[in-house]
Amino acid sequence: MKVQTHDNGWTAMVEDIKLQEANDMDAQVIGRLIADHTVVVIRNQNLTALQETAFCAKIGKVESYNERLAEAEATELDEAGKILYDKVKGILEPNTDNSVIRVTAEHDDQGRPGLFGHASELDWHCNQAANSWRDPIVWLYGVRGTQGSRTSWINTILAYNDLSEELKQQYADIKTINGYSSEKGYSEEVFHKAGHDINTDWTPNIVHTNIAGHTGLYFPFLQMHQVVGMNEADSKEFIIKVRDHLLQEKYMYHHDWQDGDVVISEQWLGLHKRWHCDTMDQRVLHRICFNFDHIKF
Repeated sequence: MKVQTHDNGWTAMVEDIKLQEANDMDAQVIGRLIADHTVVVIRNQNLTALQETAFCAKIGKVESYNERLAEAEATELDEAGKILYDKVKGILEPNTDNSVIRVTAEHDDQGRPGLFGHASELDWHCNQAANSWRDPIVWLYGVRGTQGSRTSWINTILAYNDLSEELKQQYADIKTINGYSSEKGYSEEVFHKAGHDINTDWTPNIVHTNIAGHTGLYFPFLQMHQVVGMNEADSKEFIIKVRDHLLQEKYMYHHDWQDGDVVISEQWLGLHKRWHCDTMDQRVLHRICFNFDHIKF
């Protein structure tokens, strides 16, 4: 295995490895790279869905929909519940312990599309912004039809480091209320209401230190409802101010997809965005969420 740094100076590029043959030591190295660099890119892979989850499980516990599906199956669902249950079943790759999500407009054998299959851009976000139990890692694997599509990432460690000491002190105790809000104009096409409801019970600090000791900004600005202690106008002004700081090119990595690409990203100190893609009915990515349970820091 060979590790290089992208021309942007921070994204980790891993070469000369077949992930289906990776051992625990390889996983340790890649796990630490994820926490240190926020984005790890591994190209030219040829993986089955089970091989994907097997590698992710070497780094930490893989999220599964089993419990939620079982709970739904044990409940007498109303019509809306049945529709949501069917949607969830449709986004999952079959025979993968309900851990691999299909990101695509391509229909499964029962005519159901995957997650986020719309052609319009999927704007800046992170995994489960409103939930304290959120998994800190997202895996994306280009299965087929990915060429010509682009996803970008922001590294908020770099953005935080560039703040003045005065701003770092000002931001240290600022907390936010996060979640999906139709009133804010985020269409359900872009952010599914399930899992993104506004959560007033968990108000994380915007300054966050991750598991590897790196400090950055936890700032999913499109998934923010309000800054704690500020009115709506002041919250909006503050969010826009920090957003504009984050959206500088020097903090970004742009990935132009090819089939067989893997991009793994840390979800506390990074955001990502999928750009407009007219071929979502042909483009299939696999998405897996997991944590750092097995990595030694």
